[in-house]
Amino acid sequence: MKTNIVRRSAALLGRTAIGALALGIAMPALAQTDEPEAQTVEEEPGNSIVVTGSRIRGIDPVGSSVIAIDAQQILEEPVVSTNDLLRRVPQVVSLGANRAGGSAQNGAANATRGAGVNLRGLSTNATLLLYDGKRLPPQGTQGQFTDPSVIPSIALGRVEVVADGASAIYGSDAVAGVVNLILRKDFSGVEVRARHGMTEGDFHESQIAALAGHKWDGGWVMAAAEYSRNNTLYGADLDFYQQDNRYRGGRDLRVTNCNPGTITAGGGTYAIPTGGVTNANAGSLVRGTSNRCFYGALDPVIPEQERVSFVGAASHQITDGIRIFADGFYSRRSGFVTINPTVNATVTNANPFFVSPIPGGTSVSVAYSLVPELGMLEAPYYASSWNVSGGIEASLFGDFKGTVYYAHGQSEEVADRRRSGVNAAALTAALNDPNPATALNLFGGVNNPATLARITDNLFIITGRTRLDVVNAQVDGSLFELPGGNVRIALGGEHRVEYTYTDLITGQAATPVSLSSDGSRNVDAVFGELFVPLVGAANGRAGLERLSVSLALRHENYSDFGSTTNPKIGLTYQPWQGLTLKGTYGTSFRAPTFTEVSTVGGGAGLYFDTLPGPSGNQIGIGIAGGNPNLLPEKAKTWSFTVEAAPVQLEGFTASLSYFRIDYTDQIQALRGTPGLLTNPLYTNFVQFNPTAAEVAALVNSGLPINSAIDQSQVTFIADGRRQNLGTSLLRGLDFTAGYRWTLGGIDFDAGIQGTYILDYLFRAVPGAPLADVLDTIGFTQKFRSQADIGARVGGFKTRVTWNHLAGYENTTVTPRQQISNYDTFDLLVGYDLTRNLSIAFDVRNLFNENPPFVDTTNGYDPQASNPIPRMFALTANLKF
Repeated sequence: MKTNIVRRSAALLGRTAIGALALGIAMPALAQTDEPEAQTVEEEPGNSIVVTGSRIRGIDPVGSSVIAIDAQQILEEPVVSTNDLLRRVPQVVSLGANRAGGSAQNGAANATRGAGVNLRGLSTNATLLLYDGKRLPPQGTQGQFTDPSVIPSIALGRVEVVADGASAIYGSDAVAGVVNLILRKDFSGVEVRARHGMTEGDFHESQIAALAGHKWDGGWVMAAAEYSRNNTLYGADLDFYQQDNRYRGGRDLRVTNCNPGTITAGGGTYAIPTGGVTNANAGSLVRGTSNRCFYGALDPVIPEQERVSFVGAASHQITDGIRIFADGFYSRRSGFVTINPTVNATVTNANPFFVSPIPGGTSVSVAYSLVPELGMLEAPYYASSWNVSGGIEASLFGDFKGTVYYAHGQSEEVADRRRSGVNAAALTAALNDPNPATALNLFGGVNNPATLARITDNLFIITGRTRLDVVNAQVDGSLFELPGGNVRIALGGEHRVEYTYTDLITGQAATPVSLSSDGSRNVDAVFGELFVPLVGAANGRAGLERLSVSLALRHENYSDFGSTTNPKIGLTYQPWQGLTLKGTYGTSFRAPTFTEVSTVGGGAGLYFDTLPGPSGNQIGIGIAGGNPNLLPEKAKTWSFTVEAAPVQLEGFTASLSYFRIDYTDQIQALRGTPGLLTNPLYTNFVQFNPTAAEVAALVNSGLPINSAIDQSQVTFIADGRRQNLGTSLLRGLDFTAGYRWTLGGIDFDAGIQGTYILDYLFRAVPGAPLADVLDTIGFTQKFRSQADIGARVGGFKTRVTWNHLAGYENTTVTPRQQISNYDTFDLLVGYDLTRNLSIAFDVRNLFNENPPFVDTTNGYDPQASNPIPRMFALTANLKF
């Protein structure tokens, strides 16, 4: 039924857009010729407006479409952070780093539960995040993403998204596009906002924020602060959060690491009975049995997190033609995640509690859990990030202006896992301890607390620090005048110094072992952009109202990767009022980060992983780390857009954009990737049934061992180190439609926005065939959209929003599982009590829709759906 609704809505959208285009095309005689020059943006006093996607003041980016969210929309969105706001844009996909976890696209390395922005689902690394046009220092313990929530949402005047390759304008990382967080600069007074939301269970989230600003003749200043906190959403609060999926037609993915545990001996398994087993009752063990369990009720599905963010900015015209400016932010978040302490161990007859179901046996393997004895082990984390910048802008000659600024920023992330599981050396010692009072008993019974403390004294403290210094200078202005308007140019240069430090402390508290690495590189760039208005207000005519071309070029030289040059061409054509055609072509790139090429940093080492295999869960070794042989990623991007705003239908706008991205040498870390053991794409990276000698050689290779490994239980070795994994070819459509009207004194507005992927082909390794990965787990889905309708009368307002994600396939099982659509609705009701005081009540996930069932660990896909159930929230906003 839901699919039919989506199809009818899409068909209606198509007919509406075609009708709007027809209205604009059928009435060219009504085109006006006395409007201001096309694509210009009016400047605010004391502030030069540069729209995202261009470096030339006062023009929209030629050929590119800008997705904009203004301050009023930001206020009405039911979110508590800038990151949550961006995830409501259909082009932003949740793959990679997000607070709900997940392992695709290096999401497993998100040790501090930050969140990045991932346009098109091509990875957070392929999206460049800016604030006021400037880079932010990278975040994450590996410097692998930038969290937008470092900027308080109350401080945002607007957010602009250009989902189009932008390396010619901004340099590295803008493969899929750029997101620019633009501060409020036109605010005088004080504004305070408070929000509190809660589910029908025990989960709640709160936010309080304040903004202060002042404007004067020739200048302004603003400062904002935001505090937000959520408690833990536990698995016990979610009925869908399960691993035994048989009642839903899936597999039993519960593990055998239970208490009581399971013995493996002589090629068979034996479930240890409740109360334990001794040599006296060893004959009661039954071959072919095993204990299966799920302690997920204790899992923090959404971990507790607290965040404080500050931002400030100022601008002042010190004399005619000279302006100074400065800004800065600071943000800190903290919380904890939990670790399930499990044991997979070989136990010999040296252990005083040893039991073998095989007469005369001298060793067995035991799968065991310490959760009933210790509970989940809490691992706190914190992350901080800050940046300051200052500069000067001066009028030079004609309308040329020059701008120079310097920015310095730093980030630090620490995952303080002092009890990260079971220490391999301490476990071996405890199992071989002949003293029954202190030896570890995996066969049932009570263990000595001191023994449990020793074996869980297992350091895995991850520290990542980054530093970014930027010096940027540019001039822009008009070269000469054409009949269509002024030809404008921007020229500039940039010098960046990027520094990364990573450290991993392993061992035990008394014998810590630190493995650290750091590196820096210099990046020097020169860039230029030319805007040519061939046809404008002065020489336009019916059928050719506007025609503009832009040419951009950027050359960057890396001290460690050589140089790259990237062009971009844009074209905007307006045949008549109400209809605009746009197109772009360009190339983009992304240079590997330090942790991506470091064999020491970036979580390098061996992990004892349990992953879904062809016939259920399998235990093996996952290899993680960097690759010094990585190449830069490269991309070619195309886009074509039709925008309609027919004068005959006032209040209606629509757009349809085609995009294509050819992305080569894409870097991915495969450890933990969904389908790693089952998807043929990854065959070259997985070795099944390695020999004992091969396992021993890997364990003794010198790579850090990040969890206790029982070599006898290893059934696979997966090389999850970063690789240039070939090519992604992505083609799709973005669409929007909106209409505002008044009926009976009530102001209405309705709109829909979305993205529809036509095809997504992926080549796992160079030379391999292209595989269709569209609508498969771990990759982006074909169709996602958001539609809403709102009404306002007097001080009363209301809005209903429909969030839609199309179904896709789970390729980790055979036969493939079809995952259903995911549709949620949000309701907002608000009232302006006075001109300066407003309140709003909203319900997110109005019908309490569970995430679609996915036959995988925990029964849902955390990178495609939101585990938070229906939430009720109250927001108050006060200005004075």
